[in-house]
Amino acid sequence: MSTFCQLIEAVCDKDDGDDEEHEIDDDKATELWDQIEARLRGEYTRTQGGFARLMNGVTRPESRRMIQLAFNRAKSFPTVLVAQSLVGREGLNLHKSCRIVVLVHPEWNPGVVEQQIGRVDRVDSRWCNELKKALNSQTHADRLPRIEVRPVIFRGTYDEHNWKVLRERWDNLRAQLHGDVISPEFANSNHDDQALFDEISDAAPNFSPNR
Repeated sequence: MSTFCQLIEAVCDKDDGDDEEHEIDDDKATELWDQIEARLRGEYTRTQGGFARLMNGVTRPESRRMIQLAFNRAKSFPTVLVAQSLVGREGLNLHKSCRIVVLVHPEWNPGVVEQQIGRVDRVDSRWCNELKKALNSQTHADRLPRIEVRPVIFRGTYDEHNWKVLRERWDNLRAQLHGDVISPEFANSNHDDQALFDEISDAAPNFSPNR
């Protein structure tokens, strides 16, 4: 019953947490059900396969809701969701059954990419639940589950340049927001200056809530 109610809310394009109730008469209910039936028919009589779905600017709001609902259900199609950057950067909760983000031609702004990755980094996410189980079973740190971010990059192409610039800007963002003045990549490529790096890192502000 809960799944059916969630489906109806998705078809109606009802925002999560919208508990406001509106009384409707029989005529209004009939009209609303006709809309629901039409939307369900349009979603479940498609000729395309269901393993992967594309979500872009022309995807109707009710379809986005239904795709999101199905994607978050374990062992349910779609298993892969391809989302346009503007659509996939905010307003979507895709965390229930997913912890892998594939970046195809990433944005130049690391803040935007953080928003995209944030679609699977939510409270009560699959990653969070898997991590709790791993910690309870005393899994070694090297084997703890993580949110996996996999960029698609071809060497010698524009994508490689794009990724290089994005990584540099990401390092700058971490330095400004988290106090990570020396990036691990830069430190690993300059072993002779490790003592200086350690001194700089110790002098940098620490924004951890534990300190």
